[in-house]
Amino acid sequence: MQLKSVMAAIVIGVGMGVGLCQPANAPPLAGNADAMNEETVSGLQEVLTNAVRSQGIPGAVMYVETPEGKWLGAAGVKNLLWKQPMQAGDRFRIGSITKTFVAAVVLQLYEEKRLDLDDPISKWLRPDIAAIVPNSQDITIQQLLNHTSGLPDYIDSDDFYPDYEAQPNHQWNAEEVITYIYGLETIAEPGEEFYYANTNYIILELIVQAVTGTSLAEQLRQRLYEPLDLNDTFMEEKEPIPGGSVSGYDDWDGDGKRDDVTKLEKWGLGDGGIISTAQDLATFARALFAEAKVIKIKTLALMLDFFPDDEGGGYGLGVTLTETDWGEAWGHTGKTGGFLSTMIYIPAQSATVVVLSNAADKGDPDAIAYDALELVLGEVSAKKPVYRESTSKNVTIEQ
Repeated sequence: MQLKSVMAAIVIGVGMGVGLCQPANAPPLAGNADAMNEETVSGLQEVLTNAVRSQGIPGAVMYVETPEGKWLGAAGVKNLLWKQPMQAGDRFRIGSITKTFVAAVVLQLYEEKRLDLDDPISKWLRPDIAAIVPNSQDITIQQLLNHTSGLPDYIDSDDFYPDYEAQPNHQWNAEEVITYIYGLETIAEPGEEFYYANTNYIILELIVQAVTGTSLAEQLRQRLYEPLDLNDTFMEEKEPIPGGSVSGYDDWDGDGKRDDVTKLEKWGLGDGGIISTAQDLATFARALFAEAKVIKIKTLALMLDFFPDDEGGGYGLGVTLTETDWGEAWGHTGKTGGFLSTMIYIPAQSATVVVLSNAADKGDPDAIAYDALELVLGEVSAKKPVYRESTSKNVTIEQ
């Protein structure tokens, strides 16, 4: 996408942004003056309830906002053992939506002139780590952000999954994880092609630590959670989470039965470690894309300079691009231990949709989101999924 058209889209997005701030664990917005009309509310609840039932997932939460109003609702259960009803303010692992948060932090550091997007990553990595990262002298920070570094994904190492599954209580750190790319072949020369690799955001975590002298978790809290009042957003494993989060499910041992993997698949790194709520994610998306509260408009144009992906869309700096009949969709999806998620913002419509579900073995949050968009924005002739990297693994850390 050309920067000129990106800037035009940004002007639309900023000009039509709609504000919302709710307390932590807020109930559905049915009583809110800005809530959607009764017919739309009923329709959105039906979309979510039917999806949970038809997709065979335990539960889900959805947030929808347009200039006509907003809605937050839940369906299903948060725990299969106790059958506790899902609540609209419940917290989920958000998987790779974490990457958008990390990219925002990196771009703030860029605005502060503490790093440059053209910096070779070897400038910021410890020499021992730079030595095991192929092409570390040539790969730039920008190429990490848009997955054009050519680096392989650490989860493709033959050793990673056996080690991960053998140590379910181990608290991993970025320095450990990056060693799993040692010996893997590079995918391409830096800057040549798009290849989605979680490795890129593990390295970005290390760079944030090197630039700031503090952890990524601390930077996320200081720069994003607190200024935006994201009161239900945390980095798992790295900070306490009062009240915890919902249970997540997957087939951990490959026996065809769904397991509670909440305590087995803990993560907490820059490629997918955030826990949040649908409402917090909507607040973040709007602040980033529509209100210029996170980064400056010129920096947002850099973020939204999309490199073509392999599915007909594009990937910017921590943000996906999908073309829809309602206009461009910006956002990200996530898949991590026991959870699937999607966050979508359509600037031409000032529309935000977030869907979080607590099963990684079944379900399609993208489909739920698009059904909701069809209800509130009108029918479309062709629905295209938001970018999601596929995997054949039963147990996945991050997508």
